[in-house]
Amino acid sequence: MIETVPARAPVSGPVPGSGPDARRRFHLVVVVAGVGFGLTAPFTALLVVGLGGPPSWAAFVVSSIGLSLLLVDFLGTRFVPRVSSRTALTVSLLVFGVGCLLSAATTSWEVVGLARVLQGFGTALFMGGGIALAVRLVGERVRGSAIGTFNAFWFLGVATGPLGGGLIAAVVPGPDGLRLLFGVCAAVNLAGAVAAWFLAPCWVSAVRPRLGLPAGLGVRGRRMWSVLVLTGLGQAVRSGLALTLVPLLGAQLGMGWVALGLALFAMSVTDVGAMHFGGRFGDRHGRLLPLAAALAWGTVAVLALATVVRGPVAFAFGALATGVTVGTTWVVPAAMTVDLAEDPDIALAAYRIACDIGMLAGGLLAGVGIAVGGVHTALAATAVCLFGGLLLTLTVRETLPRRPHLSVVKEETVPLPAPEEFAVFAANSDITLTPQRLAQAYATHTHYRADLERLRRLPLPFTEPVSEPATALAWITRGGTA
Repeated sequence: MIETVPARAPVSGPVPGSGPDARRRFHLVVVVAGVGFGLTAPFTALLVVGLGGPPSWAAFVVSSIGLSLLLVDFLGTRFVPRVSSRTALTVSLLVFGVGCLLSAATTSWEVVGLARVLQGFGTALFMGGGIALAVRLVGERVRGSAIGTFNAFWFLGVATGPLGGGLIAAVVPGPDGLRLLFGVCAAVNLAGAVAAWFLAPCWVSAVRPRLGLPAGLGVRGRRMWSVLVLTGLGQAVRSGLALTLVPLLGAQLGMGWVALGLALFAMSVTDVGAMHFGGRFGDRHGRLLPLAAALAWGTVAVLALATVVRGPVAFAFGALATGVTVGTTWVVPAAMTVDLAEDPDIALAAYRIACDIGMLAGGLLAGVGIAVGGVHTALAATAVCLFGGLLLTLTVRETLPRRPHLSVVKEETVPLPAPEEFAVFAANSDITLTPQRLAQAYATHTHYRADLERLRRLPLPFTEPVSEPATALAWITRGGTA
């Protein structure tokens, strides 16, 4: 049985009671979740190595989160976006916290891999439900900013992870310090689940959630497929570079937990800034320029990490520069997907699937690169992939729809016609009017002409859908005042 949903069903409607206060509460929950998700993110690969796992398998463990992400996003395209927003955020934090607790209690790196897969289910539920809610809390013209701001607030919390995680792990030497870090992370996620339940805006879909294979994702044309490839590349950069190769390079350079945490914190700061400002810049000036610039910048920065970085200071600057590419390649392809899609909700489903495939591919390729030639070889291969993404971006071209030029919508004031001209207008329109009716029509037109001109000059909030009759009635009710 095929389930059909109207093109503009309540699924994609605004959240009841949405407004600045609802967005502030939602963003607060997102920040807390970011702290819970980010405390251990850059230290997972290091825990695997600390518990006796090979460095190449550390990359595989980091990317294994993509397995559960892909499963949820592939089978849940009609489930996750329809679950109550409050329930989705709360359950996601609880599941992720349980995965952290398993990693804290084990001395086997294989169990860390299984826990990482479990964490993926929580992450998928949070990202799918969170992005859908972020888009519903704003108007149609600022979706790019909404996605960018959502990710920026999330990674504002994630940015505390490297520094906070390094300080916590330094309390106890060796792998036990990392296990302590995972235990603290579990507690933070429990607190985040409580915050989500009481603070997150509650949106309930009018359509019943349903598990099943994705149908009608609307992926048509070379440009759309190319954008999804760029989406996957952005996730591969985060999984293979930011969460695997950069931390392993720092450990290989002999950096302690605190120094490494500071360097990764620097990368997170530029990561968050690129997400927030990259989304806004893309809404105002187009997607092509920020994405192409970030990919070109990342090619140079990662190549420098692979060839010339040999000390902690240079490593910190390299990580700082890399964050620009990591953040931009996360948010801009998402906005490009929405630009080219027929239905934004369906586009987000295709976007999430592309993200999961990219996350898996990034970790797998990083692991293969490490196994073949070490961390430096894997970094050089990553720089080549970024350059390929730059070339692909140039073939996609700009995706942001052009706004109408002011000259196109400029209105000209028409002088009030004389009675004789009014009669000519009526005759040319095949309207027969007696002299009495003509005089009455002209008097009515003259009486309301000033009000109509004032109504035309009244600034209206065109950033949201506006019902003209309701707006006019509201204007008349207020006595014809703005």
